[in-house]
Amino acid sequence: MNPPVGIANSVSFNVDYDPVDTLYFAHQSKFDMVQIYINEAMLEEKQKLVELVDRIKEMPLSTVYFHAHGEFNREFAGSDYKVKLFNFLNRFENSRLIHHFDENEDLDNIIQLVDQLHADNRRMYLENYFQKQGASNAEKNLRKYTAVFSLVNSFESKIFPVIDIPRFFHKDIEFTDETSLNWCYQILNFFGNRRMPIVLHLIDALDPKQDRNDYCPVGKGYIPYKEIFNFIRKNRVQIEGIILEFLEKINPLKSRDNIQALLNAGK
Repeated sequence: MNPPVGIANSVSFNVDYDPVDTLYFAHQSKFDMVQIYINEAMLEEKQKLVELVDRIKEMPLSTVYFHAHGEFNREFAGSDYKVKLFNFLNRFENSRLIHHFDENEDLDNIIQLVDQLHADNRRMYLENYFQKQGASNAEKNLRKYTAVFSLVNSFESKIFPVIDIPRFFHKDIEFTDETSLNWCYQILNFFGNRRMPIVLHLIDALDPKQDRNDYCPVGKGYIPYKEIFNFIRKNRVQIEGIILEFLEKINPLKSRDNIQALLNAGK
């Protein structure tokens, strides 16, 4: 059975990223999941939050992910934003919250924060994220990112991976095409060997700058998705879900069809 496919509220870029618009589009287009970015400004819009909660509870989506603003670090943990965000998430019986990895935060601090912020009714995710340019910095980042999971999840899974595939292939990382693909394989294999389900973030583009004007359906750009999905299938990497992070609504529809074809190839 293929993993569920969903959309981020970035697809509602033309209406100020309105998450309610995204929910309606997901429902009408039969997407399985939605990811909603929640910043501090959104948390101040009380009436909008009430409407958002009502719409989420009305719609038969399999999963809703929330995406925190900023990076997972001590600044977040001590912020008023964190308090407001967690209070909002407590409106749901269970919630899923994605954080960006902070390569500048001390590894021991990250591990302590996972223990501190872990909660039975809130599933935490850590997404690969690069803050510095260059291949050497990217490799250090990825080693540190995987170390978090090795050290935190020794006895129980407290945090789960979100892998943004296009970031491996962005021009600022300065990897060769071969190195980008090999690192992608290594990260997928790392979590696959640990039987940890992965959420994938996907777009595709015609150029490694990944400007939004160059976005195209997944499988039609320069990122080698055929090889990546072949690796996932052959190595039985467990994919929890796929979130499409485009800035409009046509590419997600075309991408979903292409992804199903890539997943089914060779079956």
